[in-house]
Order: sequence, then C-alpha cells, then structure tokens
Amino acid sequence: MSIFSSHIKLLSICLCSFLLLPLAANAELTLRMLTWEGYSPDLQVKAFEKAMTDKYGEKVSMEITYISSADEYFTNLRKGKVDIIVPSHNIILDERYKLVTKKLLIPIDLKNIPNYSKIIPSLQKADYAVKGGKLYSVPLVHGPYGLAYNSEKMTSPDSWNVLWDNQYKGKYTLSSDYSEVNIYVAALALGINKNDIANIERLSQPDVQQKLNQLIANASHMWKGVDAPEDLENNLLGAAWGFSFPELKQKGQHWAMAEPKEGTTGWVDGHSLSKTLSSKPKLKEIAEAWINYTISDGFQLDVIVHGIGSAPVNTAIKARMTAEEISAFHMDDPDYFKNNRILWPTLKVRQRNLLNQLWENALKAAK
Repeated sequence: MSIFSSHIKLLSICLCSFLLLPLAANAELTLRMLTWEGYSPDLQVKAFEKAMTDKYGEKVSMEITYISSADEYFTNLRKGKVDIIVPSHNIILDERYKLVTKKLLIPIDLKNIPNYSKIIPSLQKADYAVKGGKLYSVPLVHGPYGLAYNSEKMTSPDSWNVLWDNQYKGKYTLSSDYSEVNIYVAALALGINKNDIANIERLSQPDVQQKLNQLIANASHMWKGVDAPEDLENNLLGAAWGFSFPELKQKGQHWAMAEPKEGTTGWVDGHSLSKTLSSKPKLKEIAEAWINYTISDGFQLDVIVHGIGSAPVNTAIKARMTAEEISAFHMDDPDYFKNNRILWPTLKVRQRNLLNQLWENALKAAK
C-alpha cells in the first residue's frame, strides 16, 4: 500500500469518526419507550424533553412506540430495541418472559424518584415489583376489570351474579382478549375465595366451566383491547376497564363502577427499565426522571385522571380533585386499594394452560 493510499484511508477514518460523533451523542440522549396509548401525551412529552435538554445542555428526545400486546415488550427487550417499558404488574415476574432472571430489566434507583413517597402505600415495593431486594417497577396507574353499569337505568348491583340474571341476558359485554379475567369473574361469582381464583384444583371443578360457559353465551358481544363507548352504550352492564366512561358521559350516558361484594380484580401498569440503560448512566437518569415526572401531582391529575379517566397512584392529588373524582377513585379511603382490589396473579405455565382450556371450551359451547 502506498503512503498516499495510507493517508487517504486515515483521512477517511477520521472524517467518518467526526461525522458519527453528533449522531452518537444524539443516540445517547434519545429515550426509546414502548407504552400503551394515552400514557405519554405530546404536551407532557414535549415539556419533559425541554426540561431535560435545559438540564443537560444537550438535546434530549423521546422515541415513543405504542403497543397492542405485552409480548412486544419481551421481543424488544431481548433485541435491545427499547429503554423503558410500561408492563402490567403480572408481567414483571412472569416465568414465560423471565425479564428479571435473564437480566432484561435492571433495578430502579429511587434516589432519582422523590415522588415515589406519594404512591399508594400498598403499592410501594409491592411483591410483584421486587426481586432480591431490588425494585423493578414503579406504578403509573391502576384500575379494575370492573362491573360497569348504566347508573341512569339501573341501581348499582352488589354482586357479579347480576351477569347471570336472566333479565340481563344479551344486555352486557365482556373483554374478548383478556380471557383469564372473565374466568376470575366466574370464580368470584361462585363464591371462590379471592386467593384461589387461579387455583388449578378448584378451577378444574365442573361448576366453573358451566358458570363461564353461561357468562360467554349470554353476553351481547365481546370487545377487544379497551372498552369503547360503542361497546357499552347499547347495554345496561359490562365488565370493563372504564376507559369509555368519559366519552359515554359526553354522549349523555352516565356509567359507573359497582362494588360487588365478592371483590373486583384489577391491574397496575408501571415503568420498568431495560438492560440497554446499564451502560448509559446519563440516559438512565433521564429515564428515572421521566418516571418521577409521570407520578408527579400534575401528570397524575392531567393525564391519568382527566386524560384517560383512570385511577391515580399518587395520593397527594386529592386536594386538586373534584368531589365526584374523589368518590369515583376512593381517594377518601387510604386503604381502599389494599382492601378491595384483587390483583391478577402472576400465572405459572400449568395455571395458564388450564385457563386457556376453560376459555376455549366456553367459546365452543357458545357457538
């Protein structure tokens, strides 16, 4: 190789390195997030990006992708394509994904999340979020798979068994893709203890299959993803998240969640950090700053309560809520979540297989 050729090669390497420097810097401060739609509105994202850019003196941006299935979290974590995710509580330690044991998630540093002290006490360092004494999830929002009813057309039912009342046949709706939660409803309606709603021995009894078959057969239809106004508006009852309630109100229908005596199952969605941040301390700080921002008073009120009409995890916002909101989300009862919400269990393979079989049997029986 000639000296001239060597110089040209060296110059090319230096030029390429120079050109790549800004791109590398930008990539370092781009936070890639997988989340559910509604959890990261443009207004709040832009405000956060500006605050972080001002703090670090470098452009900070968020690259947000919305998902439709929890399986997408595992796929993207494994491939290193995401920095922060928002899985439900029963996904963190799910043995299908092994997010913690395979070190796809990294621990969260609470020193960077001062708003954590405002979170519902029973959700702080909850069992589903802790492994080996380290925290892997900070709650953002919670809610029920609740017994919804049109409050202008009927009084609040006090039991899930209202769905098996012949007068409401064809007048209620259910989720189609969260099959296990319908099985939990059938179990609770049978009087099965809340701690046994995923117990294989109990769920294998014929009365559970019969109860589930009737529940599915008598539904007007089953909705997919999240409940929409059109899913509930022509019914009197439904099992739903309640996300459709604000739009239903705009349409002149007033829906509410009942408090069945058997209890109500529910979910908690929270932020978790990807292994990709383990080698990027500055970006990890930014990710933890985002988590802290999303559980702040303003974000919880504007986005969680007013934006998606769901239950906040921040207990300090009560003073800024209306009487109707305080009542709807039980903000006057600090122990409501602990005493009344039955968190979906983290299922083992055998449990999941049985639940899937029960569901398939019910669908076949309904045809």
